[in-house]
Amino acid sequence: MTPLMTRFAALAVSLLAALSTATPAGAHPHSWIDVRSAVLFADDGRVTGIEQQWTFDELYTSYVVEEMGGGRKPSPKVVAQFASKVIANLEPFRYFVDVTVDGKPVKPARVTQYASEMRGQRLWLRFVLPLATPIDPRRQATAFSVYDPTYYIAMEHADLRAVSLTGAPPTACRPALERTTPAPSVLARAFSMDAGAPADDTLGRQFAQKVVLTCR
Repeated sequence: MTPLMTRFAALAVSLLAALSTATPAGAHPHSWIDVRSAVLFADDGRVTGIEQQWTFDELYTSYVVEEMGGGRKPSPKVVAQFASKVIANLEPFRYFVDVTVDGKPVKPARVTQYASEMRGQRLWLRFVLPLATPIDPRRQATAFSVYDPTYYIAMEHADLRAVSLTGAPPTACRPALERTTPAPSVLARAFSMDAGAPADDTLGRQFAQKVVLTCR
């Protein structure tokens, strides 16, 4: 297994055993995920979880599909198994979802709801990240970011329309999408990193978008 493949495996994409030198040899990111998020509210207005929908880029999808199908087109049943394998691998990394309350990280509960399927030429994954303790966004500053800590994979909401509130949110509750502007030195480091270099677990946070809830 190449260093590139080893690194992907360590970051919950071990299904990419088919990755080879066809993937760009240098600079981050190496793969892209379009993110949609739904903040889940209970009847009392507290946040109980964050639903994630990830759509993988076509190159990533082609490698995964080839691996799952053994060189042939995989059945829907085989594609559905992708979710359980990825979710199990993502657990040690908090599923790449960083939820904070008053600026402090919140520990999620274990993900048990997930699904995956093909949508056109792209692989789609959905899962619900439950919170161990519900959050009252009217009293606590609530935010979350979705990112790969190493920035090996770029993960972004296209715009605020990719963020929704479901269930029973407080009447005066709005999400905002804050984009980061990495320093030139950080950009230079990301774009100069070789694929076989040791993983930098601090890089992804510096590119991560933040979804901030304002509720009254």
